[in-house]
Amino acid sequence: MALTSILLLTIALFINYFREPLLGIKEGYAPHNFSFNFMFFLPSILISLGLGIAVIGRTIKHWTKWNNLNKKILLIGLSSPVIILFIYQTIRLQTID
Repeated sequence: MALTSILLLTIALFINYFREPLLGIKEGYAPHNFSFNFMFFLPSILISLGLGIAVIGRTIKHWTKWNNLNKKILLIGLSSPVIILFIYQTIRLQTID
């Protein structure tokens, strides 16, 4: 799940960055940007966020049962970028006037 979360986040950010050459969606054209964000970007980020939270919750739940510290750190490290990105975007939206 952690690998799926980070791959989905990477693919979504890659397609979002190169949306004009890949999909022909011009920057600043509201109807296409809204539909792209609503139909592709938002669901992929929310799925990735859900997977990331599930991985961190499961890792914390089984912290004492799993003996491999590297596995625990790897799972948390792979799933934390999407959570950090979501928190950053939420704070950024709150500060926009």
